[in-house]
Amino acid sequence: MRIDDNEGVSASSKHLVFAYYVTGHGFGHATRVVEVVRHLIAAGHDVLVVTGAPDFVFTSKIQSPRLKIRKVLLDCGAVQADALTVDRLASLEKYVETAVVPRAEILKTEVEWLHSIKADFVVSDVVPVACRAAADAGIRSVCVTNFR
Repeated sequence: MRIDDNEGVSASSKHLVFAYYVTGHGFGHATRVVEVVRHLIAAGHDVLVVTGAPDFVFTSKIQSPRLKIRKVLLDCGAVQADALTVDRLASLEKYVETAVVPRAEILKTEVEWLHSIKADFVVSDVVPVACRAAADAGIRSVCVTNFR
């Protein structure tokens, strides 16, 4: 954690607003993010989760007014024939349709939203546009996932 230059207070003791972007592809990413979000909220921070995943993945484990969920599909994930077979070409085509063609409009919307919530920090679990939107908004960001 950094030290706030203006107040000399550790950032961990300062209330922060986190925008946490989570892929809605399957529930694996969302279920792993729950624990991080739970700890951020327990530390007194607000977390606004941006995801296409169902609300219950988060609300079944976290009951707090500090958790808000914004339903937006920003990451199409992979197109799969079954749990282990990824159709690479179809996945790329869906990504182009979902995130590449409308990229300028997505970035504009996300930058405006980040400013509207007064986000202090953006965390992304494999949502590619999240860090670009954060940079455009002048907000620090980090990518966090447990895949290797």
